[in-house]
This record gives sequence, structure tokens and C-alpha cells, in this order.
Amino acid sequence: MANEDHLHGGDPERELKRLGIDAREILDFSVNVSPLGVPPEIKAIWQELLAEVDRYPSVDGQGVARYYQERFDLDPARVLAGNGSTELIYLTPRALQLRKVAVITPSFHDYTRSSLAAGADVLEVKLGAEESFAPPGFDILEEVMIESDGLFVGNPNNPTSTVFPRQLLLDLAASFPSKWILVDEAFVQFFDEPEEVSLIRQEPPQKNILVFHSLTKFFALPGLRLGAVVGHPDTISRLRPLKEPWSVNRVAEKVALKLIGCADYEDNVVQLIRQERPRVLARIREISGFQAFEPAANFLLARWIQTNDLDDFLSFMLRSGIHFRDCRNFPGLENNFFRMAIRQGEENDRVLKLMQSCSIRYS
Repeated sequence: MANEDHLHGGDPERELKRLGIDAREILDFSVNVSPLGVPPEIKAIWQELLAEVDRYPSVDGQGVARYYQERFDLDPARVLAGNGSTELIYLTPRALQLRKVAVITPSFHDYTRSSLAAGADVLEVKLGAEESFAPPGFDILEEVMIESDGLFVGNPNNPTSTVFPRQLLLDLAASFPSKWILVDEAFVQFFDEPEEVSLIRQEPPQKNILVFHSLTKFFALPGLRLGAVVGHPDTISRLRPLKEPWSVNRVAEKVALKLIGCADYEDNVVQLIRQERPRVLARIREISGFQAFEPAANFLLARWIQTNDLDDFLSFMLRSGIHFRDCRNFPGLENNFFRMAIRQGEENDRVLKLMQSCSIRYS
């Protein structure tokens, strides 16, 4: 298994080639996007969006920014739109001139890559499988903050589904007002009660907290790249001059405006995940050969323990038309860990049945 840190889900063709399996139709469980697909409100205007292609977008992505202003009732000065949240994750360490960044691991690789690209050193804060990847306590994070300029954290964390209590992050920010708390909430909308976790609408906003938010996962729009960073107006004003212009395309701006009116879609996604998440976890835990960890959002981290080689399992599933996310390129997950999305009931049932068959095959 190659250990390149840039490997990502959503590329079954690469895995088919690596494992020597002929091309076939694949149901992709490696990407954590909404199982309901593109909202009907967006499908209905797709032809109209073609007329936007020959027009310039706004310089600073005002269509996407307006989504956040209206959907979350935010002051425009608190929002900076981007070509997906990843653009802003890379902008922030550079703009804030960070020199040492603490990063929760295992986690989304781009927290580390963006920090290194900005010339910062990285201090890893490791989550352990023995503790079910539970978040560190305040005392541990306090020591980390003393050594660092800031902390990068996914909430929930990808791929472990670790949830950091909202108050824990607020307490850290209050205890270290000169240090940065950088929170990626790309999957928070999948929660039943996202406001119990999210810092996007904290009042009053603390100057040293920045929240990265994505619309591509929850609305199944990864090809469009829509996201924002939200923070105190003074902090956003430090980022804004250093962000490249024209990075948000015109179609993305128009789509974002339509997403404001997708309340029914939002409710349906949350209801589906709420129903399927505990069911999938319980079923996997009944199958020998797997160790499954408690999921918080729309994905689940698990470990193949029936044989010593995860490729036995991945190959079996790919030949059956199912692609999972091989997590062995995440530090700390090298020992046969994989991630799977929570999808619609019928699709989940198909996967669970195949996992049972694979367990029997290698028992």
C-alpha cells in the first residue's frame, strides 16, 4: 500500500488498477457526501446555470458568502467565501504567519500540509484506537497550546468521527487568547443538533477562533467546491486581503443562493443519517472480523481483523462493486483501518451482506 499523504477517497479506478481488478460499475462508499445526491432545487435549474458560464463571478465569492449570512444569520464581515473550505485551510496558516501548529492525528491530511506549506512546524496530537479515538482532555491540550501558535481540529474529525465538546474548544480559546483555534466543521451539518457542537454562530465571536465550513459534503456537490471560513470581523479582515481573487466560480455562487431554500432536503438528510448510523454500526459489530468505532456523522471508521492484510477485504468488496476508503495512509491507522460512508438503507444492506460474506470467506 502506497503511503502518499495526498491519496483521497472517490477514486475507485485507482484501486481497481492497484489490485489488478477489471473495470466494473462501482458503488462508492469511500466519499462522505450526502447519500441523497444533488438537491432537487439544484437539478431543476441546471440548464439555467449554463447561461452563467460566460459571465464573471464576483471577485470574492459573494454568492457563497451570502449563503452563510442568510442561512446562519451572520454579519457579512464575519464570512470569507472560498473555492471549498480547503482553499481557506491553506490560506490561514500563511495569513496568520503561524510558526508551530498542533494537529490532531489521524485527521484530514491538509491540516498538516497547509501548515508545512506556510513554513510552520507541526506538533502531532495523537488519538488512540485503544481509547476509541476519544478527544484529549483539557490538561493535554493545554500543554499543546503552550508549545504551539495554534491548534487544527476537525469537529467531527475525519476519519475517526471524534467529536470535541464545544465548551472544551471555547475554554481553550479563552485560556490562550493569543493562540489560534482552527476548527474544520465540514461534516457538522450531518448532526442531529449541529448547534450543540458548532462554533459558527458563537456570540460574541472570539477573535482567536476560525471555523472552516463546507457545502460540498452535505449537499453532495464536491465537484463545485463551495465553502467559507467564519470568524471575528477583525480576524477575517486579516485573511481577506491575502486570499486570491476570482477563486469562486459563477455557477458555484448561483448554486449557493439556491441552497438557502433547501430546508426540506436538509431535514431529509439528517433524518436518514440519524436512522442509518446506529443500525449500520450495530450490524457491523455483529459480524466477526471487524472492529467498528462509534460514528458521529455520516461515516464510520472500522478495522479489518479477519486476516493480516486489508487488501483481502478491499479486493473482495471491489470485485463485488463496492469501494471503501483505505485508511492505511493516515498516521496511526496503518494496521488495516478503513472508512465507509453511511448511505441509504438499501445500499447499506447490500454492503453489510457482502461484509458478512467476506468474513465467512476468510474465516
